[in-house]
Amino acid sequence: MKIEEYINEFRVANYTHFDEFYNETKKTVFFSILSVIKDTSVVDDLMQDTYIKFLENIDKYTHTSINAYLSTMAHNIAINYYNKEKRIVHDEEIIDYIPEEKENKDMKYQYIEVMEMLKELDDISRQIVILHTINDLKFKDIAKIVDKPLGTVLWIYNKAIKELKRKVGAKDE
Repeated sequence: MKIEEYINEFRVANYTHFDEFYNETKKTVFFSILSVIKDTSVVDDLMQDTYIKFLENIDKYTHTSINAYLSTMAHNIAINYYNKEKRIVHDEEIIDYIPEEKENKDMKYQYIEVMEMLKELDDISRQIVILHTINDLKFKDIAKIVDKPLGTVLWIYNKAIKELKRKVGAKDE
């Protein structure tokens, strides 16, 4: 089934294919929350809040990119949580959350390497890089999520990528 078919089912309170919808969209929601809240003990709760809010407001969804829509919703929920809790977040906790299934072992080591490199960036740069490279969002959608002008988002992204390339080059020498 296509995403739009799932959504049409949800609009009539038929949640038969929710698991399939969740499996197709969970990565986007996970990393949108994780880019703001690094405490993995609350990521699952915030993911659940995101999907509940999505289903409660299903009639407000228009035919935009579902990943951009869910990313925005997840990001806003994470920001609200962060502002309420004012917790210090730790990037290294991401590694503990990645599952140990056979097919995910290689991916876990790739995530470890990527997250180690991303530690070098400031919060907004890391968030923009994650939203673009991992969640595969367009810069115009990222600009809305982080509430910054498109030009600023592009500048931050390019600066962050140059910094990462410089650090990777220095590491290889």
